[in-house]
Amino acid sequence: MQSIRVFFAIGLILASNVAPRTAWGCTGTALVAHDGSVAVGRTLEFGMPLDSHLVVHPAGTPFVGQTPNGKPGIAFSAEYGFAGITVSDDTSLLVDGTNEKGLNAAVFYFPGFAQFPPATAENRKRGLSPMQLSTWILANCASVAEVKQKIDRVAVLGVYLNYMQMIPEMHYKIQDASGACITIEPVGGKLKVYDNPLRVITNSPDFPWHITHLSSFLNLTPAYPKSRTIGSDKFAPFGLGGGLVGLPGDFTPPSRFVRMALFTQNYPQPRDAARAVGSTFHLLNNFDIPRGSNMPPPHTAEAESDYTSWTSVSDLANLQIHWKTFGDPRQKMIDLTQALTNAGGKPKQIFLGPQKSEASGASLNVTGKLK
Repeated sequence: MQSIRVFFAIGLILASNVAPRTAWGCTGTALVAHDGSVAVGRTLEFGMPLDSHLVVHPAGTPFVGQTPNGKPGIAFSAEYGFAGITVSDDTSLLVDGTNEKGLNAAVFYFPGFAQFPPATAENRKRGLSPMQLSTWILANCASVAEVKQKIDRVAVLGVYLNYMQMIPEMHYKIQDASGACITIEPVGGKLKVYDNPLRVITNSPDFPWHITHLSSFLNLTPAYPKSRTIGSDKFAPFGLGGGLVGLPGDFTPPSRFVRMALFTQNYPQPRDAARAVGSTFHLLNNFDIPRGSNMPPPHTAEAESDYTSWTSVSDLANLQIHWKTFGDPRQKMIDLTQALTNAGGKPKQIFLGPQKSEASGASLNVTGKLK
């Protein structure tokens, strides 16, 4: 059976003419509460622990863009304080973050479709690595509208990241506290900006393809199915769970995009921010990738399948960042306003929690509370 799976995986790679790539399957979404509060969340999947930390960058923190030849790119200081989750020990590389204006920027893997411009003397002056665009956005922008206005000021270049042993091929989901959302993708050497009213993102193919693909699922409905009579026999549903029959259940990016789009569009609107945060966690629970279910392509750095290393949800109204990790499913939170005040003008960080695939969370013993 194993040999069949390996043969099929190799066949897919050869057929698509795509070189084996590191597996990284993440899913992002957002919910808008009845009171207008926005909760934005995502999962982070990888075939190895990323040792992620949450780092707080106060306003005034200096940054320098990375470029392919090692020369410094764009230099900037944070106009706004923000906090984000790292992918390595470089605190300027953020996978997901939120700033003091309620703007969230998240990075998602985009293999085979990211097209960065060649590095030139001109664009190196505006240069950033693919993992730094989220940092630049959080440091310099207060809203989605401002991101649209300023995005041409930077050039995202193909910078090799030693920690991941690759040039990270990424696209981006940007969400603000008003509910506005965009997707940014490096296509043809330029940063293409798409309005994203669904507030959903996964991975490849490109965002317009995912939107078109949704047309294949117009028949899906969460409604309880009706009984039918065929000849003299009457057929009734087995019970609850008959809604959305035919929904794709695998972990490919197209299937995850369809599932999350349908889940968020049919989810009962939460009353306020706290309920939106809890609801977003519950939605994202459906996108946990179990260990062993999805093996990486041959000859990549990972030895085992993707799994959900951590999940984060940001409350853009109250400026709170919540998260849980594979090894500790209990939710944790920082208050961004308080964290920036306590930082005293210097970056601070905290370990996200156990993320290794063999880690297990400790349950809270409530035996003594039995009555």
